[in-house]
Amino acid sequence: MGIIIFALKVSLGCGLASLSRKETLCIATLYLALSLVMGLVVGLMPEGATSSIMNMGVAMHMVIALLLVAMGVVTAREWNRHGRDLSRKTFWVLSVPCPACLAATFLSCSALAGLLEVAGWKVGSVVGLIFFVSIAIMSTTVGKVVKAPSALGNVMIFVGLFYILSMLLIPAYLKTQSTPFAPVTIPASDLVTSYLFILALVVLGFVGRRMGVSL
Repeated sequence: MGIIIFALKVSLGCGLASLSRKETLCIATLYLALSLVMGLVVGLMPEGATSSIMNMGVAMHMVIALLLVAMGVVTAREWNRHGRDLSRKTFWVLSVPCPACLAATFLSCSALAGLLEVAGWKVGSVVGLIFFVSIAIMSTTVGKVVKAPSALGNVMIFVGLFYILSMLLIPAYLKTQSTPFAPVTIPASDLVTSYLFILALVVLGFVGRRMGVSL
């Protein structure tokens, strides 16, 4: 399921940027090759190295999220204000493999290899084919439904904010799931941080509206 979600993310970038069929298939082939490489290295990497890569992925995840928001604002603003189509210059932030995609691919290959007890390269090939077919089909569908370049900017902003929100909420959710329920007192500092984050989202929306971003 995670592979399909990330394939949809890539497809949105390719479809909303109106890439040609050949360009889209090149990107889909890139994901196929990366999945095959991930399958080959499954089981070869020591556990400590895997943990280090995942920890680095979190920091890179935040960088990609902020880049998505920034490029999304620029893409939507330039189209809404000046009629300039930057989608083919900024779509790569959404479609090029990011740490989240790579981590999801590696985890999928690792889990399937352990569950099915088959060679890693075979699992990588299957995951890569799922990526390839999903991107090829969904990008074509998206390209036929939506044409406005500003739509790509809006999608990039939404995905970037979703990434940021998920990094804040998921660790907290996992922590509560691993501990027995008990009434707790929330420190005032945590409440202030939460309210500041919500306020920042509101301010970001206001600034985006003033800059010509229409969500």
